[in-house]
Amino acid sequence: SDGTDIAWAAAASGPDQASQSAIEAETNEDTYVPPDLVKNSPGVAKAYCWISADGTLQSGDYNVESVTDVGTGARTIVFTIDFADTNFVGLGTSTALAATHIFFDTPATGSYKLWVLNNVSPTPLAADNQTAQAFFGDQ
Repeated sequence: SDGTDIAWAAAASGPDQASQSAIEAETNEDTYVPPDLVKNSPGVAKAYCWISADGTLQSGDYNVESVTDVGTGARTIVFTIDFADTNFVGLGTSTALAATHIFFDTPATGSYKLWVLNNVSPTPLAADNQTAQAFFGDQ
């Protein structure tokens, strides 16, 4: 406006969509992260699940294809989308009454083996407990 007349102009364009590599690198740029790429942020869980005492997945899991009972206290979790490499982190907890330790073993890009062990004597506990897991890393 020149003070007397109002002039209209097209609005400048907004920020561009961030790329997956920029999100993973946490690059500081004038971009936005769309909902379908938020999962690529380094601090976001890439997979999580709750496994019932009978070894089945409970509703609310994310990026978990299946769970297989592979022996006393052991289950294999298969991911829907593989990780980029085996350098990812698994965290877990159990509802077992005994003092327990969740041990992750045999990482592969598409799966992870989970053991529920007794803390006092590191022996596998029967699979009659529930466990919850979350996994962080690059996909």
